[in-house]
Amino acid sequence: MTELSPSRPPSPSSPTSNGRKRRAAAIAGVVGAVAAIGAGGWAWQGWMAQGPQAAQALPGDTLAYVGIDLDPPGGQKIEAYQALKRFPRLAEHLGITDQDDLRRSLLDQVTAERGCHIGYDDLAAWVGDRAGLAVVPSAGPEPEVVAVVQVSDPDAARAGLDDLLASCGDEVGYTLGDGWAVLARTDEVARKVVADGRRTQLGEDADFQELTSAAGDAGVVTLYAAPEAGQALLDAVEDHPYLSMLISSPSGLSVDPVDTLLSLSTIHSYGAGAEDDFMAEMSPEERRLWKRMDRFDELSPAEQDQLMKEMDELYADQSGTGGVMSEDGLPEIDEDEMMGDFSVPIPDDVRRRLEDFTGLGGVARFDDGALELEVVADPIVSGDPERYDGNDALAGISALPDTAALAFGGGFSDGWAERAITHGPLSFGAEPKQLLADFEKSTGLTAKELEDLGGDGLAVIAGPGFEDAFDFEGTSDDFPVAVRITGDAAKVEAALSKVRTALGGKDPLPSARSGDAVVIGADRAFVEEVAKAKGALSGSDRFAKVVPDAGDALTITYIDFDRGDWVEQLAAGQLSRADLAPLDAAGITVSAAGERQRTVVRLTFDD
Repeated sequence: MTELSPSRPPSPSSPTSNGRKRRAAAIAGVVGAVAAIGAGGWAWQGWMAQGPQAAQALPGDTLAYVGIDLDPPGGQKIEAYQALKRFPRLAEHLGITDQDDLRRSLLDQVTAERGCHIGYDDLAAWVGDRAGLAVVPSAGPEPEVVAVVQVSDPDAARAGLDDLLASCGDEVGYTLGDGWAVLARTDEVARKVVADGRRTQLGEDADFQELTSAAGDAGVVTLYAAPEAGQALLDAVEDHPYLSMLISSPSGLSVDPVDTLLSLSTIHSYGAGAEDDFMAEMSPEERRLWKRMDRFDELSPAEQDQLMKEMDELYADQSGTGGVMSEDGLPEIDEDEMMGDFSVPIPDDVRRRLEDFTGLGGVARFDDGALELEVVADPIVSGDPERYDGNDALAGISALPDTAALAFGGGFSDGWAERAITHGPLSFGAEPKQLLADFEKSTGLTAKELEDLGGDGLAVIAGPGFEDAFDFEGTSDDFPVAVRITGDAAKVEAALSKVRTALGGKDPLPSARSGDAVVIGADRAFVEEVAKAKGALSGSDRFAKVVPDAGDALTITYIDFDRGDWVEQLAAGQLSRADLAPLDAAGITVSAAGERQRTVVRLTFDD
């Protein structure tokens, strides 16, 4: 960047938290507006070589960056437009019949969300094809959120930005440099970003080049997190303690069913402990009433009415307000104190990994008819960095039938079970000994027995109709969900027997042998179907398109949108069958990339 062009008079800085949030949203909104203008022109723009990227307008010490390129290389412009055309209901909803309609519709939505009143032509006259959103260090206590927008006409950009920011009603500063507009909290911050970018450029930073290159070919979106971002995140927790909940048990891009099962056991143990504490604090009269409440469905209508009357009388007497507290009696809530109450200790290993974070690079692209996101980062980003090892994922998932709506496969590392319990998704920094004790109380298993139950590796399958498990008004517990476990079958079945004892009931978790493997599930018929299957999933064309080159994968996740109507049902009416019709399949593959891990997410569309 060379000479700075003058911008409007410096805008005052406001230190308030709410002001920062509004300005950050306004800055992001401008980037969204730029993306809206260019999105409609993908299929009509010229086949030009990839030009300057927004990273060249940012300083080398940028902490995090999202770059948008609306003129990506190769045939991605055509593929992007073709993907959009597959969703006619979206086009109809947006009122799109040609290129300009798409641009105008998307821009209207972006500006309307910000309360802005700005014309399409006012922005289209000066914005380029590229923009970026970034977090940069500052001299203050918190980093700054800034945006950079490619500029084709500086004079028009200055007038357009003045009108846009005035219309949106937010105090945001900006300055113009050589081909780019930089937007920030104040003009002063924007000018500093430009000045710092003249000394060192993010695009020339060694970490940036290494990580973004490792994520493969260029695309529509580029992602980057600097090694220093890990410590910056820890520093942010000091100022905003509630953030500790987000990083104490990071799951990143993980869709691991083991986390789901551990979460359910944790919730069960929390519920049991809370019930014990609740009962211990009750008076004898309360305990008698609640014991009757446990048998509520067995009571006659008259007995139910009498019980509810006694409950109402008891709690009305205790509150002195007829069981309802008046609004004047509610205590005042200190929001800062309340958010602080949500803070949890950050486990030592999570803190260490953030302190030693080596960075993240990612690219979203269109590739051979698929939308692909490729991310290379420390293992902490893709979930538990030590749960899976080896390359057993493909072998495990290959044994499943091709009727899977959802499937997951992975091979366990030694000692995975104890780490999973003590650092699971709901551990929140609790004492490991207590977590292990709660888990054993809930499931009947020690950590060693859980490891025996998992065997060497697992493959999980959910067939069409599994979504009924989320229908809490349903009457059946027989869902087409099963797990195929390889390893020492005798140890697997011994651990399974203890789980059955803890669960109780009639025929809990039926199982069947499948060669040397054990298949366990909720529905006996489905378990036997999976056990007898010869394995055809990995040989299907749709699997190969979303899970290519998976021979060395640590974990594989497969999603088939055409197996039943599970997506529509889980969307709870937000999406119709027509909305989902263009979706074909998706895959998530995690593999080793030296000391880091590579995560590839691919989404394909029906022809």
